[in-house]
Amino acid sequence: MKTIALYDNDAFLREFEAQVESCQESEKGYRVVLNQTAFFPEQGGQTSDIGLLGEGKVIDVQVEDDEIVHYCDRAFEVGATLSGIIDWHHRFGNMQQHTGEHIFTGLAHNIYGAENVGFHLSDNTVTLDLNIELDDTQIAFIERLANEVVAADVPVKAYYPDEASLATLEYRSKKEIDGPIRIVEVEGIDFCACCAPHVKSTGQVGMVKVTSFEKYKGGVRVYFLCGLRALKDYNRRMDILSKAYQLLNCQEDEIPEKITSIMKNNKQLNYDISEIKAKILLDKIQAYPSELADVTIFTEDIDSKNMRDGVNALVEKHSGLCAIFSGNDDEGYNFVIGSRTRDCKAIATGLRELLGAKCGGSPQMAQGSINATRSVIEQTL
Repeated sequence: MKTIALYDNDAFLREFEAQVESCQESEKGYRVVLNQTAFFPEQGGQTSDIGLLGEGKVIDVQVEDDEIVHYCDRAFEVGATLSGIIDWHHRFGNMQQHTGEHIFTGLAHNIYGAENVGFHLSDNTVTLDLNIELDDTQIAFIERLANEVVAADVPVKAYYPDEASLATLEYRSKKEIDGPIRIVEVEGIDFCACCAPHVKSTGQVGMVKVTSFEKYKGGVRVYFLCGLRALKDYNRRMDILSKAYQLLNCQEDEIPEKITSIMKNNKQLNYDISEIKAKILLDKIQAYPSELADVTIFTEDIDSKNMRDGVNALVEKHSGLCAIFSGNDDEGYNFVIGSRTRDCKAIATGLRELLGAKCGGSPQMAQGSINATRSVIEQTL
């Protein structure tokens, strides 16, 4: 028996009664089939409804073998009549996002000829994939128009047109559809084949806000939020912004300038610190007697440039293997080795084979990283 999809005709139906047709235990919970349901299953890129069924929780809904299957956390007696309650906050949020996507896509299609080639609506993320690239100005233009459509509060209708009427409609569809085709119409903006619940008018979408976008498979992937989810995201971002200008002790619009100044100062400080470390290292190198052939120095927090400069200075004074290791036993070491008489590339190969070092270089100089203790490195060298 095919389950009657009550949400098809009434997306705002929150409670209903149904009879249990079957109930089987599965890995995902109890697999329950009803004679009718208002729970929308996962399809069309959208996650399923959740809510209550009798005294149990509906944790997922899927279409399997032409049946709408409810996965619940408890079993029910076959033939029992149960009350179902949709989690309305979750459902309405999905409806706002999905209708917002129709508005955005309809405008992108009408203005730029874009086709929707992908849509994903989860509890945390909403993405829309279009088959052409759009730039900042075009995305902002569509967003503005989408919100004008929301403000105009135009009707949104979902219906099954007869074959004659369907033949006259120019509607969007991402794939070929077998059987009756359900059309979602945003008046004057979009006609699209769609199985999902939608709001009654665009005003119920609240707002459409693009959060980011990126190039994707020759087109563009747009991240956006609508309605209450957009409000939640706005409040989250405002909270971050408020904490930022309080920490930076500046006005909100001064944050970019403040951060730029801090980064500039930080860059200068890092340079000054690097110069001081380089001088300390060179002073240490000068203290080694020149008759010493091999010199290995272990230190902390020296950058690769200073390590190379240090090894070059050592090689000028010492005839054997010269090495500098920067790091510690817990996190491992970066290293540079050099020599006028030893094959550093071969030594690096030995460190790689014996201690798993990641390294490379030439016979004169090699460098890399190694996850081993100082004592083990010294014994190996």
